[in-house]
Amino acid sequence: MTERFPAGLPTPAPDIDPQTLPYWEGARAGRLVLPWCGSCAQPFWYPRGFCPRCGSEDLHWREASGTGQVYSYTVVRRAGGVWAAVLPFVLGLVQLKEGPIVQGNIIDTDSDELAVGQPVLAMFENAAPDEPPVLRFGPVRP
Repeated sequence: MTERFPAGLPTPAPDIDPQTLPYWEGARAGRLVLPWCGSCAQPFWYPRGFCPRCGSEDLHWREASGTGQVYSYTVVRRAGGVWAAVLPFVLGLVQLKEGPIVQGNIIDTDSDELAVGQPVLAMFENAAPDEPPVLRFGPVRP
């Protein structure tokens, strides 16, 4: 039986601080922006004010391609609170073209096309007009 995993998932309001503001500004514009370390020249995830590899605070924010592939995923069939109303949904790990592995929901797909290695594209969803959008991933379609 094919299951559909639509968009429109609940989105808790994120905490925004000065260290992650460039990421959230990019998200509001529909762009995936990653922090890159100026010392070791590598992007990383999740956004924060220092490099998790070398500890450097010399960061540069660059727009990412937004493309990647499903590294791993699970279909969530039991949940509480607001999530219970949208079951089932997919929580995945996506390896971005730039390298970092990012956690997020995989939406706008169904169980027949969901697979490890599936190409996906970053997209942003708003739970409410006054809240920042949250990163999700959807399938790349021709």
